[in-house]
Amino acid sequence: MIPEQLPDKGAFLGPVHTTDTFEIHPDCRHFVGGRPCRYWQPCHGCPHHDPVDHRVLILMLGLLGDMLIASPLPKRIRAEKPAAYITWLADEACAPILRMNPYVDEVLVHNWESAAQLPSRRFDAVYSFERTPSAAALVDRINAGHKAGLAFGGPHHALYPMGEAAMQFFRQNTWNDYRTITNSQTWTELYFAVADYTYAGEPYVLDVPEPARRRVASLLGNRSGPRVCLNLGGSLPTKLWPVRHWAELADALLDQGAQLAVLGGPSDRDACEALVRHLRMRGADESRVAYTPLSLEEAAALPGLIDVMVTGDSFGFHLALAHEKPTVLLLGPSNGAEVIPKHLANVTALRSALPCSPCAHQVACGGVGGCMDTIDPAAVLKATLDHLTAI
Repeated sequence: MIPEQLPDKGAFLGPVHTTDTFEIHPDCRHFVGGRPCRYWQPCHGCPHHDPVDHRVLILMLGLLGDMLIASPLPKRIRAEKPAAYITWLADEACAPILRMNPYVDEVLVHNWESAAQLPSRRFDAVYSFERTPSAAALVDRINAGHKAGLAFGGPHHALYPMGEAAMQFFRQNTWNDYRTITNSQTWTELYFAVADYTYAGEPYVLDVPEPARRRVASLLGNRSGPRVCLNLGGSLPTKLWPVRHWAELADALLDQGAQLAVLGGPSDRDACEALVRHLRMRGADESRVAYTPLSLEEAAALPGLIDVMVTGDSFGFHLALAHEKPTVLLLGPSNGAEVIPKHLANVTALRSALPCSPCAHQVACGGVGGCMDTIDPAAVLKATLDHLTAI
């Protein structure tokens, strides 16, 4: 029961209200239901009231790099439909990168609770970029006026495209030639097309928390000289450059006076530590080679504090793009046309010499790899120094 007279201004952090002025705005962007919103104000007369009239759900559970690739899309949706409310369904491990996108109103963590909750929601549009059957199968159970992208099920018990705009996106995931021969669109262009927009070269959206940036700045110190980030990470073994090549490159960069920052995800920790041990043994201390396992927020901050990134096709590459840093990109199975934005001129791509590259990960080698091995450390050094000279 609402009391006859609500608490005074000091206790309620707002004007005095009675039952006559007590009201709720469930259409507000900030409304959470069952508890006060982040502004901690009563709805009546609230200056932050922001009515929503279009609700969008984006499905992409994992793939951190793809979340950055698609990061300009929520901003475009909000530009076209200012009253849109954008929910993104994602795995808990990937949720922090989406919370760094101010145009995503709600990051819904994929678990049993959200799976039970989704059928009770109503969306105006659902854009499904999820390629795993278990996640794509959620689409059929979601109540929405418009659905586009990939779903799972139907008479063939398989992934299928929803809408003509999703056909090329669907083909990308079916066979090699669609990705390596016929396709000239980046993933960003494909994601925009699924949502019925034309990509106009908008930059990635990444709003790094200031505490994370300060922690990484402290790790790097204030040593003068060029900073180069060596990102050893990769989502597939076939996309990894050998540690011996990283060591050869790192030795040469140290000889050129560079400070190195070593980056990799949890699965790359052994390779990162092996490289750092090698560099420590040649006398490079923490002031010359910076490395420690980083949180996702800290990893997102690191490329903003260096001069050049050297990386394979991975999350680290897209972090460099988000910070608009000059980048040397090492390509083995990956098709550069998919991942390098057409409007950027500060990415130098070096490709494997093997004729089967790119293979879009449908590998003739049976997953053994070897194409990345053929990228010459001397060529990578030259490309890195060229970028440093141009700064």
